[in-house]
Amino acid sequence: MGPMKNFFVGLPDSEILHLVTAISRELVCLHEPDGTYLYVSPNSEKIIGYRSEELIGKNPYDYFHPDEKRMIQERSHQPLLRGEENIHSTFRFLHKNGNYIWLQSDNRLTIHPTTGQKYLHTSSRDISEKIDTEANLALAERRFKTLFHDSPIGLVLTGKHGYIDESNESFAIFLGYKSYEIVGKHFSEISAVDELEENLKLRDEVQKGIIDNYSIEKQYIHKSGKKVWAYTTATVLRDDRGQPIHYLAQIIDIDERKKSETLLRENNEHLQATTNSLLTQNKQLQVYNQIISHHLRAPVSNLKSLLDLMKEANQLSEIRELEGHLEEVTNTLETVLSELITTLQIKNPDSYKQESLKISESLSDVVHLMEGELANKEITIQSNFSAKKTVFFSKEFLDTIFLNLLSNSIRFAHPNRKLQISVESFSSGSQTVISFSDNGIGIDLDRYGDQIFQLRKTFHRQISGKGLGLFLVQYKLESVGGKIEVRSQPQEGTTFLMYFPDGSETK
Repeated sequence: MGPMKNFFVGLPDSEILHLVTAISRELVCLHEPDGTYLYVSPNSEKIIGYRSEELIGKNPYDYFHPDEKRMIQERSHQPLLRGEENIHSTFRFLHKNGNYIWLQSDNRLTIHPTTGQKYLHTSSRDISEKIDTEANLALAERRFKTLFHDSPIGLVLTGKHGYIDESNESFAIFLGYKSYEIVGKHFSEISAVDELEENLKLRDEVQKGIIDNYSIEKQYIHKSGKKVWAYTTATVLRDDRGQPIHYLAQIIDIDERKKSETLLRENNEHLQATTNSLLTQNKQLQVYNQIISHHLRAPVSNLKSLLDLMKEANQLSEIRELEGHLEEVTNTLETVLSELITTLQIKNPDSYKQESLKISESLSDVVHLMEGELANKEITIQSNFSAKKTVFFSKEFLDTIFLNLLSNSIRFAHPNRKLQISVESFSSGSQTVISFSDNGIGIDLDRYGDQIFQLRKTFHRQISGKGLGLFLVQYKLESVGGKIEVRSQPQEGTTFLMYFPDGSETK
């Protein structure tokens, strides 16, 4: 302070005051008790547009905003005259350019030390920019509040820990709540667990600053307990250090769209199943045509030829020989007709009754039917149905399937080892799977894989067979929405996997 004192040595007090107030950012004034200006600092033109000499002798009440003159009189002017020491006031003042500016003033009463005369001292600063900023912020906040609460889209403000600070009516109605019932809940309380893990992962990425927003299709839990679909977009608001302060979530109701998509997908799946069924039936029609053209035409033609020969035969020995051929052709024709009738029966839904069956009982009935042959050939059968004890199917056809598979295993047993058969069950989604395995001679799937379930196909020339069993097994399973698969290695054995739908899928 020493150098500063020396700088002002010899200057009159009035000049010192002029220098100090000229460089000040505040408008310093001295007033008569009624407010009349006695002194105005020389920086007045920069602040209020008037030169100091323009204001001397004028009263500030002529420049106050009309709406605030009474407030200044009652809350600032009179209290100062009554002896209150420091009073702060904020008011509008008419700038020389014709606009009102906002001034903030520190006011106090000053008494002359010798005369005892009272004066008012004011120190004012322009805060118009601050007021405008605050007004704009307030306006922006009011606009946000209006848009937030009146928005037809669900809007939610959550804190950085996930608790809901504010919810608009649209979101509350979407979930069947009142707005005040939503506030305070953690967002995970009203979120279905299906997409919650992904939701938390995205929030974590926002917390770490990897992303600033994310969108997700998720299910919320309605107040009634049902799940409803929404498309949610979350945006983060960060502080100056980059830390999340709030999350604003926009929630769009897509529940009806999702239901429509699900219905469409189910209809497409049903249509695909129907298409597959029609393709299968078309294949079977082709098989029937082959049966008729190849296996009925030939025997009928032979019968006609043999009858023509019998008419021309003169000797009894010739007739007896032709009768033998007739019997052979008749047996062949009877076999083909039997196969055709069996296949047609399986297409008729009235020919079987579906019910919940114990797998072990059906296998036991078939094993009992063949126990003589099984014991004679020392065949071992192991079974395990603990994982899935029942299947929804026709008892008649389940017995037929086991009979066909068991007969095939015996027919195609490996000549150098005893036949071992294993039957097990397990679940695959909503379906029951029965696995039927043996250690027989197997099938070369690379060569015959596409022919295994075709009618009248056999894969071992040295072993006779009509080729009907596997065709019927596949056909019956596919007719109720199931399927059969085969896995095999030549000389190692074969496994058949049969998939049975539950009762709801077959209705």
